[in-house]
Amino acid sequence: MANYKTKTIESSLLKKGFQKINTHHKRYIYYVNGEKTGITTFISHGIKEYGDILLSKMRTQLKLSHKQFDDLVMCPLTKEELYNIYSDNNLI
Repeated sequence: MANYKTKTIESSLLKKGFQKINTHHKRYIYYVNGEKTGITTFISHGIKEYGDILLSKMRTQLKLSHKQFDDLVMCPLTKEELYNIYSDNNLI
């Protein structure tokens, strides 16, 4: 299993249509055409790298498979492809 640096995850989310809201955690909400969707995840302040347990929770929150999530973070997955995944699964 892979570990990902928090900065890498955050950067990837922002490139794919998520917007950050700072609360006691950093909350990332997926937006389509300026409209908030129900797809959201959290990143804790102070954690520099995410391991298996937290990545699994994040995949569940983002409603993505292991491969889809890895592609999201490592960037072969485009913003349009992510939109299509959510659209095809009636999540947006």
